[in-house]
Parts: sequence; C-alpha cells; structure tokens
Amino acid sequence: MRVFVKAGRGDGLQVVAALEGDAKPERFLPVAALRDRELGRLAAGAGFRGAANETVLLPRGPQWVLVVGLGKSKDLSLERLRQFAGTASRAARSRGFRRVVLPVLYDRALGPASGVAQVLVEGALLGLYRYDRFRRLPKHERGKRVDALTIVVGRSSEVGEARRGAEKGQILAESVSFARDLINGPSNVVTPTVLANEARALARRHRLSCTVMPFARLKRLGFGGVVGVAQGSAHPAQFIVLDYRPSRAKRTFALCGKGITFDSGGISLKPAEKMEQMKYDMSGAAAVLGAVQAAARLRLPSRIVGIIAATENLPSGTAQKPGDVLKTLSGKTVEVINTDAEGRLVLADCLQYAKRYKPDCVVDLATLTGACVVALGGEAIGLFTKDEKLAARLNEAGKLTHERVWRLPLWDEYAPLIKSDVADVKNAGGREGGAITAAKFLEEFAGGLPWVHLDIAGTAWVDKDKPYVPKGAVGVGIRLLIQLMERWR
Repeated sequence: MRVFVKAGRGDGLQVVAALEGDAKPERFLPVAALRDRELGRLAAGAGFRGAANETVLLPRGPQWVLVVGLGKSKDLSLERLRQFAGTASRAARSRGFRRVVLPVLYDRALGPASGVAQVLVEGALLGLYRYDRFRRLPKHERGKRVDALTIVVGRSSEVGEARRGAEKGQILAESVSFARDLINGPSNVVTPTVLANEARALARRHRLSCTVMPFARLKRLGFGGVVGVAQGSAHPAQFIVLDYRPSRAKRTFALCGKGITFDSGGISLKPAEKMEQMKYDMSGAAAVLGAVQAAARLRLPSRIVGIIAATENLPSGTAQKPGDVLKTLSGKTVEVINTDAEGRLVLADCLQYAKRYKPDCVVDLATLTGACVVALGGEAIGLFTKDEKLAARLNEAGKLTHERVWRLPLWDEYAPLIKSDVADVKNAGGREGGAITAAKFLEEFAGGLPWVHLDIAGTAWVDKDKPYVPKGAVGVGIRLLIQLMERWR
C-alpha cells in the first residue's frame, strides 16, 4: 500500500467527516473540498445523520464524495478517527475505488497533525486487511482493492510532521497485519516450526539476533513446562528468542508470548464447539513477533527480547496426563491438574528464561483463560501485576491505543488455591477466580522481575467485523506494547 501526505488536495475518492447534528460540517472538509452547503443538503436528503461510522456516497460534479459520520462532538477522539478511517477505506474498496483521500481533522480533542495522521493510517490499513490465502474471492470482490491512501493536511508547513505520523502508523499497521496473518493461518500451516522460521526471516530482514531451541535441546536443558505440553504432538516444540539490541540501549524489555499453535486441551479435551478457533491460541506469540518487528523498524532506543514457547497441545499416547508432575526450568515442580491449563506451563519456562537478561520490564501476553473472557468480555485485556507504576503505564498506553486494560487483583489470599499436595504448585485452582489463579501461578515463576501479565483471551479474536478489525484475528497487544516502550521514562 502506498501512503502519501500532501497539502491541499489528493487524487482519489474524497472522504469527508461529519459530526452528528453539526450544522457546519465544513470544519472537517479537506481544504479544496466543498465550501458551500450543497453536500450537507444532499447528505440530509439521503437520510444521513452523521452517526459514528455511518456512510453515504454522494456525487459532486464528475466525481464522488464519501461522507462518513463521526458521531457526537463530545465523543470525538483519536479512536473515533481510527474507526472513521477504517470505515472509509472499506466503504471505498467495496464500491471499487482504488485511491482514497482522508483529511487531517483539526480539533483540540485530537491533538497535533502527526498523531491524527498516524491513527488515520492505522485505521485505514487495518480496516483493509483481509485473510484470503485459501479462498477464491467472489466474482463481485475480485479486483476490488485500494492501492493508494493520501492524507491531506491544511497547511504545507504541516506536511513533514504529518508524514512522520503516517509512517509510524503504516509501520504499526503492517506489524499488526503480519501478526494477524500468523493467527488466522490454519494450524496445519502455521506449525511451531513455521513460527520459528518466521522469526528467523524477521531477524534477517531487520538484522536481529534469533535463537531457536528445538525439542531435543529443550528436554536436555530442563524446559519441563514446554516439554510436558509438547510431548503429545508430532510437531516438535520450538523455543524462540528474538533479540533487538540497538547500540547504547537505554533499557531492556522482555516480551514473553504464549505460542500454542493449536490447543485441543490435550487429554482434558475441549468441547468440539468452536475448537477450530483454537489456532488463535498463539496470539501472544504473534504479538511478540509483531512488536519486535515494529520496534526495530521504529528504531526504539531500547533492547527488546522476544521470548516465545511454540508448541501444540494435543492428546496422544505420549501426551502428559492429569496427575503428572513436571519439573520446570526454574527447578520448581508442577502437578498437572488439567492439561488444558497448558499456557501457564510454557510461560513458566519463558519467564524463568527472561531473568538472564535482567530486564527493566517483563510483559507476558497470552490467550490464557476463558475465565478472563467471562469477566471482561471482548473489550478489555486482563492486567495482573503488583507493580503500581507498571500498571499505571499500561493503563495510559491502553487509553492511547484503545487496547484497553483492566486490572484484576493478584492478592496473596488466592495463592492457597494453587497449592499442591505432591508438588510445589499445581497448574489449576478450580473454576472460581480462574483468571486470577492462572496469574498467581505465573507469579511463582516471575519472582524478582518487574512483571505484568496480560490475559488477551477475550480481545485476540472477534466473531463480527468492526471498523478496523475484520472478523478473525485482532493482532492485539502490538500497538499497546510499542506505546508502553516508546513512552517509558
């Protein structure tokens, strides 16, 4: 996708933003667009009200104008602009337009042109995403694509600032799309080995260090959590370490991702309904890969180590069983109560491995528990930490990116629920407080680290299209992590 930033006017379908009930929509028109009330009269005649993400395509001489609603002025925000851009780009593609022109909107609530340009590009490119590798597009969709996006600013002096924002937006959108491709890929295609190969390719493109430890080595070195989960699968586990290390790095971040490329539940088999979606159980790993890629392209001044345990969780004659005891990389033993509580087992080894880098911050991301989905639905990431400052930083990053987090308790009163009679700890604490006891389990292995756990089970997949999130993989966490690391002081 080619992205341009210009002053005045761009070539292509002109997109106009309209506030709901605004008597003067001219304030949000591109500079060279309509200055009279004709457009408003035509929109009103078509029943257009300006509600959020409402669209109407109107003629203007030999050309067309797409009017997109922003909703009420009190709700105007950068997130609303992401939705506006996603809605506009998808509407343009569905109508056969290949070039789209989006205006930088000026309002105190939106901030400088750079931030506005960034979210416009993010929303437009993410809205245009689709995963069609294995399907033939219907005849009416073939050839419908957007080739160029132009961001129009009001003054030529703002072009440079807006261009920097647009470039950042494009990098973030492309990194999220990369993660979406991995998550949407079927598990017979995106295996642990393929995930490792993607990491190697990413390292070559961006001159990163990449280490991949195969199953035999993991077994020899004592990665008992990963080995226990992986031993039921014909596809060997891969432990992936991707290291972005710029010169004079100011700090070190360790990002740990759950990479279960398919989760059947193992011997504790899941119900058949929606099991096909369990290819998305490696969303945490995909987010780590996408975040490291984005950080390298943005040249963040911090060392960022991505640590991923990639494996399948399947039942077989060699699979781990309820009642088994594993010895993890930390030396702690774990009684396996439920083989479907496998993500915390592989993350235990990831967190222990992260300690060797002495990081300033460790974030693990995982589609860890159905309990978090029950608690928060699909609108918030479950956040667990005892570090108040880290919680505040992530909360602020979540507000800016609209990848919002909601903090859940990590009180010590929950610890007895994962106490085992035969091992140091057990991997499941029962139905009550399931997301919390999972986090308490991880805390056992994060001791001494400035650590936060993000349960993305409810936010990593959507069953219905949203303005800039088509049905399927979301690619959640990448923009959140970049915002956290970029603003770290």
